Amino acid sequence: MKKFECTVKHNEESLTALSHMQYDLFCTADRNVKTVIAVVLFAVGAVNVSQWWGLLLIAYGSYLFSSKYSAANRTARQIFKQLNDSGGEFPSSKYIFEENKMRIITMPNNSELDPLPYSQVEGLGEDTGNFYIFKNRYGGYMIPKSQLGDEKNEFKSFIESKTGKIFRSRRTRLFGLRQWLRKKENEPYHL
Repeated sequence: MKKFECTVKHNEESLTALSHMQYDLFCTADRNVKTVIAVVLFAVGAVNVSQWWGLLLIAYGSYLFSSKYSAANRTARQIFKQLNDSGGEFPSSKYIFEENKMRIITMPNNSELDPLPYSQVEGLGEDTGNFYIFKNRYGGYMIPKSQLGDEKNEFKSFIESKTGKIFRSRRTRLFGLRQWLRKKENEPYHL
């Protein structure tokens, strides 16, 4: 029995957003290592700012820190290039959410792919305009909130209860640090 339904016609912006959310959900270790290297380079450069290479380290550390989505953008550009080279169009799909699975129908030929049981969902993401459901770290689906209308919160609760996962929001590094500090601040002290 159908609970929710939406149709998505992708474009460069939507595929880039999907790629960014994929990076946010599945590349945490990569992002953390990059941040640590950036901070170390910046600190060593700041200590040696009077040397020419100190300025170079500061510049490169700043670049690493500010280039959060460079790998995700590179992946999205490769997809755009493949679509342009093949003369293909951006993908379009219809998603039907039933009690135990998500059905995926490619448009315009209406061919149905293998359904995605909610138990096999590996990650859920959310930003201001979309929900993201990832079947694995290499493939996911974007559901525009505008297509859900007033049922956004009901949809979110339904998917979270069926998958046993929660939707993670896209956050900046500083937001994540602030959340971590607040959590530490509210923890009880152990003597």
